[in-house]
Amino acid sequence: MADGRNEALDAPAERGPIAALQRAADFLSLIAAWLAGFCIIALTFLVLIDTIMAFVSRYVPSVPTGTGVGWEYSAYLMGAAFLLGAGMTLRAGLQLRVELLLSMGKGRYARMFEIMAALLGSLVMVPLAWWLGQFALRTWSFGEVSQDSLTPLWIPQAVLAVGAAILAIQMLARLLTAISGHAVDKPSLGAASAIE
Repeated sequence: MADGRNEALDAPAERGPIAALQRAADFLSLIAAWLAGFCIIALTFLVLIDTIMAFVSRYVPSVPTGTGVGWEYSAYLMGAAFLLGAGMTLRAGLQLRVELLLSMGKGRYARMFEIMAALLGSLVMVPLAWWLGQFALRTWSFGEVSQDSLTPLWIPQAVLAVGAAILAIQMLARLLTAISGHAVDKPSLGAASAIE
């Protein structure tokens, strides 16, 4: 049973602008995580279809060996799943991290390391989200398409930009939540448990 001090630290911030930002970041991250799950399902079906077509084409020469866009769309779906799911993974506390640093000094420095990590993550993700958004806009303005399927490239690029933006918002919310002294992880949002 946790003592009152730990319970206060672990209780979510329920009022104020930081709590509102964290709730908004959690909501966006949850929607993006569902989209990431759909991307994984679509990726699985695409790989299965290509595999089945390759197998059948050995025995029925008129069947093509694949969809023709399998590799291309698999890359789009994998990138989308990775970035769309990153915000929820961060919030649930399931990202890979160096627990040795957090446990140094029996956890006395954990808050300081959380703040430093969230600051560094914010400094990386905010510009990355901006640059990916600019990249998608540039591609859209030039009307660039992929060579194999003629897919407008701004579509998968925009999905990556949205995923990066959601992760950036979650990083900023994590930074402010850590500074305010509240719990930065919400394990109940995770689909699995962290590997110790």
